[in-house]
Amino acid sequence: MPRPPLFALALLSAAALAYEILLMRLLSIIQWHHFAYMMISVALLGYGAAGALVALAQRTLVRHFVPVFAGGALLFGISAMACFVLAQHVAFNPLEILWEPSQPLRLLLIYLLLWVPFFCAATSICLSFSRFTGQVPRIYSFDILGAGLGCLGIIVALFALHPVDALRLVGAAGMAAAALACVECRWHRPWLPALLLLAASVPAGVPGDWIALRPSEYKELSQALRIGNARVVAQRSSPLGLVTVVESPSIPLRHAPG
Repeated sequence: MPRPPLFALALLSAAALAYEILLMRLLSIIQWHHFAYMMISVALLGYGAAGALVALAQRTLVRHFVPVFAGGALLFGISAMACFVLAQHVAFNPLEILWEPSQPLRLLLIYLLLWVPFFCAATSICLSFSRFTGQVPRIYSFDILGAGLGCLGIIVALFALHPVDALRLVGAAGMAAAALACVECRWHRPWLPALLLLAASVPAGVPGDWIALRPSEYKELSQALRIGNARVVAQRSSPLGLVTVVESPSIPLRHAPG
């Protein structure tokens, strides 16, 4: 009887939950903290949609379990970075959401973009339960263990890494899960070594300008950087927040409460 890719499943589950928490951190930086919590509903939407897909196309997907599982993990790794980059380019201004009709549509577009990685990861995870019905307890235990370690791991990682570098780490974890699934299921293909190399090299090779954080132009940091000759002289990040020190040699920075 074939064995389920338990370690790949755990790694993919860890990456998906880490991505959810990381998105809350990232959106708190580029928007405001109360928009970050919508990531919980985005993740649930992705998992729910994946469950519906597996239920409707179960027979077809089960017959091609390994390529579908590996493909879902690989697409998660790619879309985790790509969809966040695209979401940053959506001109969403929450301050206009009550009177500007296009703003709710832009928010919906952000939802749909950030929904994609969760859908890809959840399709692989849900399919594992359908393919190995006699080993559901083992699959579920690895799924939950991976999710818990992913949540803890991303918090620890954010003490050492900038959020953008943590995003690279999550993308690499998804791609590594795809390669690990091929190894565990003994699905040997000539291009498997290339996939392993891809998992290690692609996220690290993405130019920093592509995934650099772009805070809303209405946030205090963006306003401060508009002052003449203003520049960032120091920056520190942790799971608790991002502190940026701005200096202007020509115009003194002052703060007037209110």
